[in-house]
Amino acid sequence: MKQLYRVLTWLTQMYLPVYLVTLDERTNNIVVIAGEETVVVINPEAEVDYE
Repeated sequence: MKQLYRVLTWLTQMYLPVYLVTLDERTNNIVVIAGEETVVVINPEAEVDYE
């Protein structure tokens, strides 16, 4: 949850609208879609991947 909070704070500080925050139940990854091209994936080990 700390990592999700950090990512959402970072995105909103950059004035990117956050369109979706969801849990991928197959992988237990949290997926955040923000702005027009930003996809952030947080895995269960709290590692963040930006696509």
